[in-house]
Amino acid sequence: MATLRLPENNKDVNLVYKYTKAESVARAEKADSLSLEVNGETIDGPHTISKYLASKTQPELLGANKEELAQIDEWLSWVSATFKNPSSKEINAAFQKLNEHLSARTFLVGNTLSVADLNVFATVHGQSKNARVKTTPNLLRWLDLVQNVAVKAAGLTAELPLIDINLDDVPEPVYVDPKKDKKDKKDKKDKKGEDKKGDKAEKKEEGKPGKEGKEGKEGKKDKKKDKKEKKEKAPPAPAEPEQPVISRLDIRVGFIRSCKKHEGADSLYVEEIDVGDGDGKARTIVSGLVRWYPLEEMQQRWVLVMANLKPASMRGIKSEGMVLCATAPDGSKVELLSPADTSKVKPGDRVYFEGLEGEPEKILPPKKKYFETVQPDFNTKDDKVAYFQDKPFLIRTESGPIQVLAPSVTGGSIK
Repeated sequence: MATLRLPENNKDVNLVYKYTKAESVARAEKADSLSLEVNGETIDGPHTISKYLASKTQPELLGANKEELAQIDEWLSWVSATFKNPSSKEINAAFQKLNEHLSARTFLVGNTLSVADLNVFATVHGQSKNARVKTTPNLLRWLDLVQNVAVKAAGLTAELPLIDINLDDVPEPVYVDPKKDKKDKKDKKDKKGEDKKGDKAEKKEEGKPGKEGKEGKEGKKDKKKDKKEKKEKAPPAPAEPEQPVISRLDIRVGFIRSCKKHEGADSLYVEEIDVGDGDGKARTIVSGLVRWYPLEEMQQRWVLVMANLKPASMRGIKSEGMVLCATAPDGSKVELLSPADTSKVKPGDRVYFEGLEGEPEKILPPKKKYFETVQPDFNTKDDKVAYFQDKPFLIRTESGPIQVLAPSVTGGSIK
């Protein structure tokens, strides 16, 4: 086993170490300087160590492809250089850069949490008091997201105290597509030109000599009446009741038809899973389960699938969903969830939560962070049943509701 020598003030590596549950990979020891000893060789540098720990535990934190890994490296280099000995002016400029980058993104790189988010968060956390709702709303939203999905999950709220953020004051991000914006400006310009031409033509007609008969007077009256009617606004439509966030997720029963190793990543499997899409179609889903399951155990088995995530490329293969797993509190086990009684289910049967029902989104909009909001409340209890808070996962079947179980994990998290 590797040995991680970890100073108390090294918050970025500590966050990665605890979040990835890397205790099974490296034994942590208190030390004055940071280093990682692996098979007699020493690895230095917080970001190199962070990437090594992630590669052995949660490789998805290193991006879905080489391009995303390169972007992660850029952010790690940037945060090291920017926050070495920053002045107030440099901190403000850095916050503006982050705020602008996050205006149309949930995370720094790709559609999921990465090592970049963990390291940058831990580094800027101490300066977060300088962030303001009016000037950096997107940064504050991201800080709140990472502290909820990572810091809480890692149990590091003492080392990285939760930032008090009033999200009611944070406006939604406004993203302007540069191409669309350019087209809109052109359309407005053209319309303005047409309006001017129309105004000139109307003035010309008005300037013609002639008598104003009865018909002309009535026409003017009608125009005034139309203007008055336009001013009277129609009553607003009644607001639709807010749908529970959990009901927007589309969690389905899936059946793995086949599974193989990913040709470009030793830690990943590529599964063909029937989730009830019809016409004999199966979805391709990539999962980092090589460490936890031998290949033969990934064949012909029932699973639970998050079916309405936005498809994402995982090392060159588009993944069209995510299998849900329970993780032991100490990180020693990761187990696939499955229906309690597989004889009564079929691919595509949906999970629901009593009293929190609604129509799932076709595709979860990444900017809304629906999954990231509810996932920290997914858990297994002593009965090994999967829960959202205190409500069990229930599968709607023709035979009635069926619960969802983990094989042996109790008191675990689900993701």
